[in-house]
Amino acid sequence: MHQLSQFAQYTAEVLAGERAPGQMRNLFCGTAYERLVRRAGDYAASVHRPRVSGTVVRNETDASVFEVSAVVACGPRHRALAMRVVFAQYAWLCTHIETDLEGGRLPCGRVGVRRRGRRVA
Repeated sequence: MHQLSQFAQYTAEVLAGERAPGQMRNLFCGTAYERLVRRAGDYAASVHRPRVSGTVVRNETDASVFEVSAVVACGPRHRALAMRVVFAQYAWLCTHIETDLEGGRLPCGRVGVRRRGRRVA
């Protein structure tokens, strides 16, 4: 599953603005690629290159469909990345991608956080 860890690393580099999204175009289906392009650069809060520090690969149904979740170290900060990938025509293809920055939601399902007495959504 080293290939999927490398796939997650390349995706993290796009999310950090270190790699152009176009380099991954043939590895993502339409809607997943659009989401990747929208999120490109979102992990760029650090001068350090992003590194995938942990990857979990799950396969529960079809032998060609996998769910990949990864922890991405961006300097002192860690981010979450999840992808659904299928093996199609001799290559991996991402059909769905999610990050911890989706839709303004906070990680761990939190709706809001209190900061200095006020609630932030």
